[in-house]
Amino acid sequence: MESNALLNIAIALVVVVALMFIFFFLLKKYSADLSYSNQGRIKILAQQRAVLKTQLLLIEADNRTSLLAISGDNVVPVWTALDSKEERADVSQ
Repeated sequence: MESNALLNIAIALVVVVALMFIFFFLLKKYSADLSYSNQGRIKILAQQRAVLKTQLLLIEADNRTSLLAISGDNVVPVWTALDSKEERADVSQ
Protein backbone atom coordinates (compact mmCIF):
# COMPACT_ATOMS: atom_id res chain seq x y z
CA MET A 1 0.00 0.00 0.00
CA GLU A 2 2.86 2.31 0.74
CA SER A 3 4.38 1.74 -2.70
CA ASN A 4 1.07 2.76 -4.34
CA ALA A 5 1.12 6.05 -2.43
CA LEU A 6 4.72 6.73 -3.50
CA LEU A 7 3.86 5.87 -7.09
CA ASN A 8 0.89 8.28 -7.03
CA ILE A 9 3.10 11.06 -5.62
CA ALA A 10 5.78 10.43 -8.24
CA ILE A 11 3.23 10.51 -11.08
CA ALA A 12 1.72 13.74 -9.73
CA LEU A 13 5.18 15.37 -9.54
CA VAL A 14 6.02 14.33 -13.09
CA VAL A 15 2.73 15.81 -14.35
CA VAL A 16 3.29 19.08 -12.46
CA VAL A 17 6.86 19.44 -13.72
CA ALA A 18 5.74 18.75 -17.31
CA LEU A 19 2.96 21.34 -17.06
CA MET A 20 5.37 23.91 -15.60
CA PHE A 21 7.85 23.26 -18.41
CA ILE A 22 5.14 23.77 -21.04
CA PHE A 23 3.89 26.94 -19.30
CA PHE A 24 7.34 28.55 -19.09
CA PHE A 25 8.18 27.57 -22.67
CA LEU A 26 4.99 29.21 -23.97
CA LEU A 27 5.47 32.22 -21.70
CA LYS A 28 8.97 32.81 -23.04
CA LYS A 29 7.86 32.34 -26.63
CA TYR A 30 4.88 34.70 -26.54
CA SER A 31 6.17 37.34 -24.10
CA ALA A 32 8.98 38.14 -26.53
CA ASP A 33 6.40 38.77 -29.27
CA LEU A 34 4.38 41.08 -27.05
CA SER A 35 7.30 43.14 -25.77
CA TYR A 36 8.51 44.10 -29.26
CA SER A 37 5.12 45.16 -30.60
CA ASN A 38 4.97 48.63 -32.08
CA GLN A 39 3.34 50.96 -29.59
CA GLY A 40 2.86 54.10 -31.63
CA ARG A 41 5.90 56.38 -31.77
CA ILE A 42 7.79 54.46 -29.06
CA LYS A 43 9.80 51.47 -30.26
CA ILE A 44 11.50 48.93 -28.01
CA LEU A 45 14.77 48.21 -29.80
CA ALA A 46 16.24 45.71 -27.31
CA GLN A 47 15.63 44.36 -23.87
CA GLN A 48 17.89 42.40 -21.54
CA ARG A 49 17.37 41.02 -18.05
CA ALA A 50 20.18 42.11 -15.73
CA VAL A 51 19.11 40.22 -12.58
CA LEU A 52 15.94 38.54 -11.39
CA LYS A 53 13.71 41.64 -11.19
CA THR A 54 15.80 44.16 -13.15
CA GLN A 55 15.89 44.65 -16.89
CA LEU A 56 17.46 47.08 -19.32
CA LEU A 57 15.41 48.54 -22.19
CA LEU A 58 16.74 50.35 -25.23
CA ILE A 59 13.89 52.46 -26.60
CA GLU A 60 13.47 54.93 -29.43
CA ALA A 61 10.94 57.76 -29.23
CA ASP A 62 10.74 60.60 -31.74
CA ASN A 63 14.37 61.60 -32.33
CA ARG A 64 15.83 60.17 -29.11
CA THR A 65 17.27 56.80 -28.15
CA SER A 66 17.31 55.98 -24.43
CA LEU A 67 18.58 53.21 -22.21
CA LEU A 68 16.35 52.60 -19.19
CA ALA A 69 16.92 50.40 -16.14
CA ILE A 70 13.66 49.04 -14.70
CA SER A 71 13.36 47.33 -11.33
CA GLY A 72 9.86 46.77 -10.00
CA ASP A 73 8.15 50.19 -10.05
CA ASN A 74 11.43 52.12 -10.37
CA VAL A 75 12.54 53.41 -13.78
CA VAL A 76 16.00 54.95 -14.01
CA PRO A 77 17.18 56.60 -17.26
CA VAL A 78 20.80 55.54 -17.82
CA TRP A 79 21.45 57.66 -20.91
CA THR A 80 19.64 59.40 -23.76
CA ALA A 81 21.03 60.36 -27.15
CA LEU A 82 19.56 62.51 -29.90
CA ASP A 83 19.25 61.13 -33.41
CA SER A 84 22.40 61.90 -35.42
CA LYS A 85 20.40 63.79 -38.09
CA GLU A 86 18.92 66.05 -35.40
CA GLU A 87 22.37 66.71 -33.88
CA ARG A 88 23.81 67.69 -37.27
CA ALA A 89 20.91 70.11 -37.87
CA ASP A 90 21.53 71.74 -34.45
CA VAL A 91 25.27 72.12 -35.11
CA SER A 92 24.82 73.74 -38.53
CA GLN A 93 22.51 76.48 -37.21
